Order: sequence, then C-alpha cells, then structure tokens
Amino acid sequence: MFSLAYVLLPFSGRPPADAIRESLAPFQRGTRGDLPDDWLTFDDETGALRTAHETCFTFTDQGTHGLRIQGDAESVWYLDSGRLRDEMRRRGQACWTVRFADEMDLNSFHKRFCHGIEHDAPTGRFGMWRNPLGRWDWWDLGGRFDGAIVDDPARGQGRTVAHISSGMNPGRALLANLEDAVGEALGQAPFSSVDVLSNRNIEMVATLLADACAGRDNAYPGTIVLPPGAVEDRLRWLDTWPEPGPAEAFAWLGLPPEPAWPAVVSAAYARFEDHWAAGVAYHH
Repeated sequence: MFSLAYVLLPFSGRPPADAIRESLAPFQRGTRGDLPDDWLTFDDETGALRTAHETCFTFTDQGTHGLRIQGDAESVWYLDSGRLRDEMRRRGQACWTVRFADEMDLNSFHKRFCHGIEHDAPTGRFGMWRNPLGRWDWWDLGGRFDGAIVDDPARGQGRTVAHISSGMNPGRALLANLEDAVGEALGQAPFSSVDVLSNRNIEMVATLLADACAGRDNAYPGTIVLPPGAVEDRLRWLDTWPEPGPAEAFAWLGLPPEPAWPAVVSAAYARFEDHWAAGVAYHH
C-alpha cells in the first residue's frame, strides 16, 4: 500500500536529500539486524502463539497447489508450511488433523513448526524485536505521487524513478518484477522510466498553507511528518491510518480532541510556515 507524506523541514545548509533521509529514518520498519538495537522494542506475541498451539488444525497437501490449512485464521501466520509438509510426508499422510498442544509443549511447537517469531530466552516470551515507530518499508521523493505537492500530478504512462529515495529494498524490486511479469503476460510493452524532478516535489509550507485556506486538494496528504527536534519522534508522524493520531501531537498543535484532518494539516502548516516541505511516496 502506498501513501503520500509531506515532510516538513527547516531551511539549513544541509543538502535537501540528506535532510529528508534524516527526518524519515526513525520511521523505518525493521527488526533485529535491520536497525540499531536501541530503536527496537519487543513485541510480545506469546498469547497469539499459544492460541495457535491450542488450535485444532487440518492440513491438506494439495501438491503443486500448496498446503490447505483449516483452523484459526489469525494463527496461520505463525505456521511454516514447508516444515508441516515435511512432517506429513514423514507420517505418510496427505491430510493431517492435529492439536499441537496434545502432542508437544509450546517451546517444541515453536521450534518445529513456526517461523517469523523469536523466543526471548531471558523472559520466556515469544515475539519480534521491532521498531515501534516503523511506518515505511521504502520511500521515494515524488514517486507515484510525482508533482502532487505542487498540484501538477504526473500524467501518462511510465515507472517513476526518483534520485532521492530510501535506497534498494527487496519489496520494491519484487513489486517492479511483478509489474513487468504481468505486463509481459498481457502483451504490453515494457514500462518506460520517468525521471522524478525535485522541483516538482518540494514546496514552501507557506504556499501549502495558502492552498489549504483555499481548499485545494494538493494541500492535504495522508501523512504529515513534523521537523526533527520539534517534538519527540513518536509525535512527529501525523497520520489518518489506522486512525487519526497521535492525539498528544494534535494537542501540542493546539487542537481539540479528535480534530478533523484538514484542521490538523492547517495547524501543522501554521506552526511551521517558515519551513519547506517534500512530497514523499512511501510503501507500508
């Protein structure tokens, strides 16, 4: 899923690309090894794993069509289908109904049949070390919203290429390869590349405030990122999804509880009217 963020930044001697990257860095999604350890907190999923352990599942090996899993839908995420199919072959069963809690303890279930979740040995908990502020997998200046911030959205066909971005990402590459494969299957010509220009994706905040006062759509992105140092990082990412927040940041902007999003955007612009803004497309 892609969304548009306006990153508000002060004027300084720093190159704009460096300023944008530094502002967005704390909001990168990641786990242990991706980000500094002091950025991470443990997301405890022991209860959910215990539910999977106690659920009665039915597994059906459908050959080239994969493994059909019947049971608690929310618990399926923890299961390693490759290991399950190996166990079914060892048992000589194409269909296997099992409640793992009847056959092994929680630790054994985790080791033998689960993936994507760690065991925190010192506490005995199961979960993942994640960045609690994580909002994006990758981002590009402009990207698929090229020109939106200046009310001149890109027209025509082509894959946008931004020189200011978060860099290489496996998900980005996978999506591009999928687009190419679908296009080839439909007999479409390969996507051409459209260079994203910085001057189409940077605007004065004062101009955006005037646009907001005039009710122009380009003034209202789905996300506003306040400048580094203005408030704590946990309050800098103003968003509408999954719900508007953070409420503490809205209060800091002098807004009443549960304000309308246009009021949030206008208040942010008014507070930082002497700044500039970058329009950034981010995937989350």
